[in-house]
Amino acid sequence: MRALLSKILPAFGVIIFILILGTVGFMYAAHEPVDPMDAFFMTAITITTIGYGEVIPLENNPFGRVFAIFIAFSGIGTFTYIATSLSAFFLEGHIQEEFIRRRTLRMINNLSEHYIICGLGRVGIRIADELDRAGHQFVFIESDEEIYHKYRRSYKHAYGIVGDCTLDDTLNSAGIKDASGIFICTNDDNLNLVTTLSARQLNEELRIVSANKSPSFKSKLLSVGANEVVSPHSIGGRRMAMEMIRPNITTFLDIVRRDKTDMFRLEEIKIPSNYSGKTLESLKIHEMPSTLVLAIREGHEWYFKPALEQTFSPISVLLVMTNEEEKAYIDERLSIV
Repeated sequence: MRALLSKILPAFGVIIFILILGTVGFMYAAHEPVDPMDAFFMTAITITTIGYGEVIPLENNPFGRVFAIFIAFSGIGTFTYIATSLSAFFLEGHIQEEFIRRRTLRMINNLSEHYIICGLGRVGIRIADELDRAGHQFVFIESDEEIYHKYRRSYKHAYGIVGDCTLDDTLNSAGIKDASGIFICTNDDNLNLVTTLSARQLNEELRIVSANKSPSFKSKLLSVGANEVVSPHSIGGRRMAMEMIRPNITTFLDIVRRDKTDMFRLEEIKIPSNYSGKTLESLKIHEMPSTLVLAIREGHEWYFKPALEQTFSPISVLLVMTNEEEKAYIDERLSIV
């Protein structure tokens, strides 16, 4: 926009100068007194090539006609420059946006195991920040073009599209069939409900986490396919209470959750099927000085501080506190058949 203004503002200045010059010139070029408005009108129709005829008679007035020719060429050239600049700006902008849109859709088609965020409101932006910080690829869907343009280049691992997240075409454009999960966090519970239903129909294996404002919508969201329903207001209230009652615990959890230290962090490790039937002891985690096993999840069942004899199943998920080096060792052990 600044480049456009730098081009056309001087041209508008030239047009104003030509209008003033033409008005004064036609007043003095006429053989008889001329009303300033007539002189201005004569200048305007000359430089815009409207051609209503000579409002000011210029018969037998060579100087007046030469002056009219000068005004015509000057004004027409300037008007042409302004029109060309404006047309090029809007045309190039449209072409560029279409190119970006097509390129984005091509890149999204190549994604797999990514995440989708529906709505970049206060909650959606927080989710996007966390995913980008953790290095996860994601696609955000936003119906407001202004918000889309604002955050389109804000994330290293994100792709954005403009659209209605309740529509199947929009969700398909975001790669929902190859996604790992979707965050549905618009500011309207009804939109969240419809989007949850659409997402579940398009991908039965998709993990869906939906936000809700009204408590009455939680059961509805769960019934149409949401895996988890989160109330940001409820969580915010509990967090504020914890900050007052148990501030050290909340600080500790923040440090671990946000990876602010290289010494330890919370990790969630899915046990592969080839380890089904084996014990926790077989991973030799108990021999690692910086790793602490917190729990094992078996579907809806939780085993906190599990014994070394605890066996794994095909749905086991291991929760540990560890560092990067020992996490890599655990992953290496699990990859061995």
